[in-house]
Amino acid sequence: MEKISVIIPVYNDEEYLAQCLDSVLRQTYSNLEIILVDDGSTDSTPPELCEKYREKYANIRILHKKNGGVGSSRNAGLEMATGEYVLFVDHDDLLSETHIEELYKLLKKNDADIAVGNFNHFIEEKRAYGIWLKEDDYFEKTYTPEEWFTVEYETVPYNMSIIFAVPWAKLYKKSLFENIVYPINARVEDDLTTWKIYLLADKIAYMNKAIYTHRIFENSVSAQANKTAVFPLEAVEERISLLSQLGFDITTEIEAYCYRLNICIDTALKDGDYLKYRNAKQKMAILKKYKKI
Repeated sequence: MEKISVIIPVYNDEEYLAQCLDSVLRQTYSNLEIILVDDGSTDSTPPELCEKYREKYANIRILHKKNGGVGSSRNAGLEMATGEYVLFVDHDDLLSETHIEELYKLLKKNDADIAVGNFNHFIEEKRAYGIWLKEDDYFEKTYTPEEWFTVEYETVPYNMSIIFAVPWAKLYKKSLFENIVYPINARVEDDLTTWKIYLLADKIAYMNKAIYTHRIFENSVSAQANKTAVFPLEAVEERISLLSQLGFDITTEIEAYCYRLNICIDTALKDGDYLKYRNAKQKMAILKKYKKI
């Protein structure tokens, strides 16, 4: 069995971290290196809990570092990783027991560089699951990077737009991260980074099965951040620039950019940010002139 490095950024999570770690330790795939990156937790419980797990399990490694955000934690975890493959888990989420084994088999069967699964979410305040996949929805499909970008913004029925952006529910060849660096100054770092990893792959294998449970909180980053932080303009601007040079069809990227520009315009107007508002309006006017949107 090839070694897989499981990277878990940790910050101030005393209630759910143990559940997350237990779900990783219960995996049917056993050759795991579990890397916990404590991002300067201000609560003493997460560091203490991490150390207790390390004392009990030989395959757990820990880094305690100054707070720098989840992007810096992912970078630090990647620097520590010694496995042939990498998998990310958010510290308050849960894996199905066969999560890693299924992704590994999917990747190997299709000679892919990245294996991708789907997810359910658990709404903490309501204590309820959001489930959109049934057993008979299962299918497998392999994509080239160019084909994978055609499903980037699909939402119905499989929430592919979320799957596309997030780093979790995926198994990656570690070699893909040789020159990948997550931004450390962005509130939401995944939309700025994950798509670049796809471009470095030759083949992406997908299975339409919920193998990951993503916990949702009303006070989460994505819930509290304004929409311009959750849907950063610069992510689409960079994609349009690079994908157009590669000869990809950027029609949906232009549509997504217009959507985000409208969000930026509305948010800037509400915030009284005159310069941001005028800048976004200017870009929209240019797009309307040349793209006839």
